[in-house]
Amino acid sequence: MAAFPEEWLNELLSKTDIVRVVGDYVSLTPKGGRFWGCCPFHNEKTPSFSVTPEKQMYYCFGCHAGGGVIHFVMEAERVSYVEAVKLLAQRAGMELPDEVNDARLRAERAYKERLYNACKEAAIFYNKKLLSAEGKAAQEYLKRRGIGGKMAVRFGLGYAPEGWHNLMDYLEQKGYSRKEMVDAGLAIASKKDGGAYDAYRGRLIYPIISATGRVMAFGARTMKKDDEPKYINTGDTPIYNKRYNLYALNMQRAKRVSELIMVEGYMDVISLFAAGIENAVASLGTAMTQQQARLIKRYADKMYLCYDGDSAGQAATLRGLDILSAEGIDPKVIVIPGNMDPDDYVRKFGKNGFLELRDSALDANTFRLTNLAGKYDLKTPDGREEFAKKACAFVGSLQPVERERHIAFISKRTGLSEAVVKAQCGLFAAGIENMPAKSRNTMGKARKEAEDEWDSAELTILSLMLMDADTATYTAAAMMESGVELQNEAIKSAAEELLIKYAGGENMSTAVMISELEPMQAEAISAAEAQAEKIKGDVRQIADDCVKRMLKAKLSAELEDEFAKASGLEGEERKQSLNKANEIAKKLKLLR
Repeated sequence: MAAFPEEWLNELLSKTDIVRVVGDYVSLTPKGGRFWGCCPFHNEKTPSFSVTPEKQMYYCFGCHAGGGVIHFVMEAERVSYVEAVKLLAQRAGMELPDEVNDARLRAERAYKERLYNACKEAAIFYNKKLLSAEGKAAQEYLKRRGIGGKMAVRFGLGYAPEGWHNLMDYLEQKGYSRKEMVDAGLAIASKKDGGAYDAYRGRLIYPIISATGRVMAFGARTMKKDDEPKYINTGDTPIYNKRYNLYALNMQRAKRVSELIMVEGYMDVISLFAAGIENAVASLGTAMTQQQARLIKRYADKMYLCYDGDSAGQAATLRGLDILSAEGIDPKVIVIPGNMDPDDYVRKFGKNGFLELRDSALDANTFRLTNLAGKYDLKTPDGREEFAKKACAFVGSLQPVERERHIAFISKRTGLSEAVVKAQCGLFAAGIENMPAKSRNTMGKARKEAEDEWDSAELTILSLMLMDADTATYTAAAMMESGVELQNEAIKSAAEELLIKYAGGENMSTAVMISELEPMQAEAISAAEAQAEKIKGDVRQIADDCVKRMLKAKLSAELEDEFAKASGLEGEERKQSLNKANEIAKKLKLLR
């Protein structure tokens, strides 16, 4: 977060009433010390969105959005931290620090503004080159890809001509320094002579625009068949980090769409828009990030992953599913047949053809099983058997209500009867040798209960840490002694932030503290504050109980993993695995 002077930030928050700010967006009704209304960040009919004026915080019990007043403005207006602070300062009638007496912040912001303007000028330069005689090859390339002038203008496409200093000479005439060009990612510093040269040459240019409409980076594609790499992209700069952005997200700012389609590349997005499918964004590379998943939650309730049909695209899909699942998003997967990418498919089969694929999209676990099946030769008995073992181990780890739908899939792919598949998955097996006091068909349920226990315990621990430094220190020590750690990244980082502040002897106001946190930490703090009012009794006893619950959940997960592992083994290896499961079970029994 931006380093605003603490005294100034304190004054701003003291002059800002979160109830009044939120009330401009949501109709609020007082009840039980809080104000309640329907959440502005997800669709609901029964109010689950709360504002606590005493703490200057908000929290939604439905979608779990939460934070302080600055985070609310960031979410509601879809603006950056600095822009949200500026809006609140205007509302409170306060001047920003750079208008008062903060030279460092003023210089930093002025420099970033220079970089934004340099990128804007670069986009203008590239666009003019595309429309000129120099851009004829790029124009023809776009025409071959089915992209006409209207789409080229809409996405601000451009062309970087051959040559080493075309853009640099242009920007120098506009008054920009070599350092500014390098820092903005528009030029590359030369290690040989200390000079610099244009970052992109002889390539089609895709401006990357922030959600607020500012050019901040570029993607550049070669138009030559054998030229590598195919794409060159702006690296991290003071104004751009691809982990926190999505290509074409700016196209969604003025609307609340019901669903978003995530694709890999710039051209995939543009081709979908050209076909009339205008809810596509790209992940700026094949690896989706946690920050991008959180961005998605702000804009749409439903998510489709539609990466390329090749092996790299499918691997990226699997990684994306894990990240989205961790953020509470349950996406579907649009499978492109024949190793095609979305761009190829929509140009060949049109809007209706693509939408038919969307309508037959797979749920996450069906996609995982389909992908797993592709790794085995199902024409051979050995291949079918190996796939069945792996698939059943996976299905056995799911909740019981999820398992049934996948039994027929495995049976059809392997030729095994559904009864055999169910037994292998543990749906009705009476037991397994050496299994202590728990039949295998209850393991999935136990795993889910363990996960719920863990999540509840983690949130309570953060609630305890918020109370005071002594309770926070005692709780952290209890976890360390038991060998358990916080797993939820947001809760873990928020707890670490608290411990650092306590160690420094800081006397914190909740409103100021939360204003300085990253959004995911602020959400965790808000959820913990909402939980805190339920805590009654000896806080150290509650801390010990939470740690014990976490240890039980950890051992339960280890036990089920070991049984799943044993189901795919034979002979001595199976015996060793089951013996290990017995040892874990004994520890669990002592805890219970």
